[in-house]
Amino acid sequence: MRPTQAQEQALMQTLMASRKMYNACLEELITHYQETGKYLHLYEQDKRHGKEAHPDLPAVVVDTTLKRLHRSCTNFFRGLKEGHKVGFPRFKNAQAWNTIQFRDAANCLDNGRFKAPGQCGGRMRVIVHRPLEGTFKFARVVLRPSGWYLQCVCETTPQPLPQKDTAVGLDMGIRYLVADSNGHIIENAKHARKTAKRLAKAQKKLAKCQKGSIRRKKARKQVARIHEHIANQRKDTLHKASRYYVDGFQTIAMEDLQVANMVRNHCLAFAIADASWGRFRHYLEAKAESAGRQVIAVRPHYTSQKCSSCGKYVEKSLSVRTHVCPFCGYRADRDENAARNILQRGLQVLARTGPSSSRREGPEQSGESPSALKREAAGL
Repeated sequence: MRPTQAQEQALMQTLMASRKMYNACLEELITHYQETGKYLHLYEQDKRHGKEAHPDLPAVVVDTTLKRLHRSCTNFFRGLKEGHKVGFPRFKNAQAWNTIQFRDAANCLDNGRFKAPGQCGGRMRVIVHRPLEGTFKFARVVLRPSGWYLQCVCETTPQPLPQKDTAVGLDMGIRYLVADSNGHIIENAKHARKTAKRLAKAQKKLAKCQKGSIRRKKARKQVARIHEHIANQRKDTLHKASRYYVDGFQTIAMEDLQVANMVRNHCLAFAIADASWGRFRHYLEAKAESAGRQVIAVRPHYTSQKCSSCGKYVEKSLSVRTHVCPFCGYRADRDENAARNILQRGLQVLARTGPSSSRREGPEQSGESPSALKREAAGL
């Protein structure tokens, strides 16, 4: 977005006012529950927050802010019911609130202009970097360290790609981002590692600034820009990698890694987070669903220890990067051997369950005994 100085000031005022409203409504929910023991419904709370209560906010922002709050509460109670660990909605500070949401935005984007409510600055110039696809549902105005952005949320229909008879297994790692069963590898760019010195220099400069000063605000913005740049680099790499496999293969087998548990290893946490395996899987499954491909998640146990040629187990530590089987003489890169095992497990799951956009292998389908699964090395 390219707002003027006055429009940017109006957006910032709306952003701050919506945050204060979110915190006030959250406190109102908590107080109502403590006093009555009942949950305050969305429409009951909406009656209390109208134009008189929030004259500095457009009505659409009031509605969407309330819906965001109650959506978080719904997710929390659903997690409790299903036994998942979901955090309770938090009070938002200035750094944790950077989005203004609009609804019914079918005609809000016209000739390079975004028609926002008058209290948000009115018509603003935007740079549309690619044409919109599907039906335009609603929009978000997002504040990032590099400026204001307009997110256009559209409803699209799947666009299946031509059917193929190819299948591939993917082994995700740290040395290589992805190593597949065909021997092709995608290098791990290690964006955070490469930018660590520049980030440390900016953070050191920030630490020396006096709190509340203008220099500190500039230094803080510079640190945020570096973090944003690293995130953009990582997303670009993962989008290209996921697109390569979705376009080239009909069936994709990958490891069902529990990344949240693996990052507890303080020796590997930084490298695992920098590789971003979870985001890669999310991109891969989303693209595969739209393209009509199958993504199968299999259990990763003993994929590196098992020989993909004869099926025997060859124990080796993480430092051993080449698989050499003493039983059949098969020799291959450790990650390629693991990818071949992942592909074999994926094809077995596909033969049992049939084709689908996404499959996950259960514990009883892994082909390993429970005792063998417990002995699997945590570092995979």
